[in-house]
Amino acid sequence: MRPPGALALEFRADSFDHPTGLVDAGTVISWIEKAGYAVAASWAGTFVRARYMGHTQFRHPVPVDRRAVVQARVVHTDGAEVHVQTRLLLPEIRNDDGDPMVATSSLVVYAAEEDGVRVTVPVWEPSTPGQIERNEQARRSTVARRAVERGMARLPFPAPGEAPEEMSTLAFLAPNAEATVGGTINAGAILRWVDEAAAVCAARWTGHESVVAVFGGGVRFVRNIHVGDLVRVEALLVNTTERSMHVALRVYASRRTGAESRLVAHSIAVMVDVSAEDQAQRVRQYVPESESARRLQETAIELVRMRSEVSAAWTEMRRSTDPR
Repeated sequence: MRPPGALALEFRADSFDHPTGLVDAGTVISWIEKAGYAVAASWAGTFVRARYMGHTQFRHPVPVDRRAVVQARVVHTDGAEVHVQTRLLLPEIRNDDGDPMVATSSLVVYAAEEDGVRVTVPVWEPSTPGQIERNEQARRSTVARRAVERGMARLPFPAPGEAPEEMSTLAFLAPNAEATVGGTINAGAILRWVDEAAAVCAARWTGHESVVAVFGGGVRFVRNIHVGDLVRVEALLVNTTERSMHVALRVYASRRTGAESRLVAHSIAVMVDVSAEDQAQRVRQYVPESESARRLQETAIELVRMRSEVSAAWTEMRRSTDPR
C-alpha cells in the first residue's frame, strides 16, 4: 500500500512529437513537476505553487514510445512549504542490478496558498530511517539552496540593448493552454521554456543541434506569469569546461500594454554536445572579453559548485537509505 504523501504518475511521449527518438529535458521536467504538484497539493489540502526546483540530474535518456513513471513523495515540510523528492523510472529498461532505470531525479519545493496568502501545511512526521534522513537532508539543504538563490539574483546580466554574441533570447505570449488556477502559467511550462532557451544558446555556441541538459533545475520562481503576458527568456553562456557549457537563464514577463518587465524566474543549466555515440564532445572554449563578463563567469562557476555539492549529498543519501 502506498504510504501517505506519495504517488506515481505514468507518461509516454509520442515519436511524432520528438523526431530524435528521445524526449527533451523540458518535457521530462514538466512531467516531474506534474507529479510533484499532485503530491504537494494532496498533502497541503489546498492550492500550491512551485517555488524552487533543483538537484535535477539527467542520468539516462528517455526514449519515446516507452513507459515513464514519475514517483513523488513528501520529504519535508516547513510552514507553508512542502518539499517533494521525485524520480523518473523507465520500467522497460533495466540497470545492471535488474531494477528499473532511474532516468532523472529532482527536488521540488512548493508553497501552499489560499487567496494569494501563504498558509501552513500539515507537518510531515517521518517514521522510517529513510524518511528521517531525507527529512533532515531537506532541512539542511534549504540553507544552501537559499544561498544559491541569492547568488543567482545578483548575477550581473548584461543590460537591455547590450546583449553579447553568446546570449540568446526567446519571446512570446503566455498561452492559455498552459494556464492553471487564477489564470497563471503552470511551473512545468516555465521549466520547459527555460530548457528550450538553454538548448538554443548551447546549439548556437557549438553549431550543433545535438545539445542536451545534463544538470538542470536550481530554478527559483520569483513571481507569477499570467495568460497573455509577454514572456522573455534570456539564456547567456557564462562558462565552458572541456565538454560542457554553463548557461545562465532569466525569465521576464510584462503585460502587453508595455509595462516594465519583471523577473519571474532564474536558473543555471549545464549543457553538453552529444555525439552520434552518445558521448559528450569537446566544445569551443568561452573566454570573457570584459571585466563584467569575467565576474559573471566566476560567480556562475561558484554557484554551479555550490549546487553540485548539495545535489551530491542528495545522491549519496539515496544510496545509503532504505527506499521507504
